[in-house]
Amino acid sequence: MVGVRTLTVDLHGHDVLTAVDLAADRVREAYSNGYQAVELLHGAGDVSEPVDSGRGRIKWALRRIVEEGRFDGYIDRGRTWLKAGSIVLYLKRNPQARRESWSPEPPRSHR
Repeated sequence: MVGVRTLTVDLHGHDVLTAVDLAADRVREAYSNGYQAVELLHGAGDVSEPVDSGRGRIKWALRRIVEEGRFDGYIDRGRTWLKAGSIVLYLKRNPQARRESWSPEPPRSHR
């Protein structure tokens, strides 16, 4: 991803719902701010199957959201890169990017 303006979002320490909301906010904001990609760091690189509890819930929730098309207004889904510990979303070009601004990050519930 050399030369690609990328926002990296670390979702570690957040509960699943907060992590998903934060990811959605950052994808929308990165698009608005003219970024080219967002990398969502979810961890659980060794969790290879969907889970209902424990490690890997954020990973699989994010993958489900991408597959359902919930980010399609902002991303080129065909270029999505599902890595073991993160997801890289390539954003559509925004011809009306604004001056950079971000909402505050919610507090982490786990350290």
